[in-house]
Amino acid sequence: MTFVERLRAVLADVVWRSALLMVLATVVVALAFVSGLADRAARHTDHGAAIVGHASAAVHSEADYLAGLIAQRQEAVDRASELQGITERDEVRALADSIVSEHGEETEQLRAWLAAWHQERAADASAAAAAVAAQEPLMRPFTGLRPAEADHVFVADMRHHHEAVLALAESYLALRGPKRPEVVAHAEDVQRLARAEIAVLALMLRMWDADAVPTEHGAH
Repeated sequence: MTFVERLRAVLADVVWRSALLMVLATVVVALAFVSGLADRAARHTDHGAAIVGHASAAVHSEADYLAGLIAQRQEAVDRASELQGITERDEVRALADSIVSEHGEETEQLRAWLAAWHQERAADASAAAAAVAAQEPLMRPFTGLRPAEADHVFVADMRHHHEAVLALAESYLALRGPKRPEVVAHAEDVQRLARAEIAVLALMLRMWDADAVPTEHGAH
């Protein structure tokens, strides 16, 4: 199975995941808030806007798209890996597991494309990821948060992560000039997958009655 075929299979799996989330809704709602969580919440809208604006600001070439997506996906994998040892919700652990597996595989393919087609940027991929993280982390750490609070932060930030990835793909597809068909197919599939994931993650937040994150955590 090619990478693009794998990505399309993941897209199909999102539909199943949405149905599973609906089945689990009663359980999720019952377990959503630990004591005092609602009193420690605040809107995450500003953080989401910052993520999307930051991610889509400098996509001027195919190499920009690949390097930018590598940086974003790697950060999502890092946060998901961290959350695996924190969350107490089965559905959130399953989400984190899928991100580590699927985004990890995707990142390997993106790095291979960058090395094969944009050697001048391939050596800078790790530096680009570090620069993005140093300038403005796209996802927030879980320091000092209880498991349920970390879940809220992670799901909210993953929702905005997908919004940022969607903007990145749209920016790349809008570029003039030649584009490699493999990367175009990837960007188009990323768009479809991102839209589906945004809907799933928004559903999770609604099930938790939480379009919010803890005030102590702050917004970037």
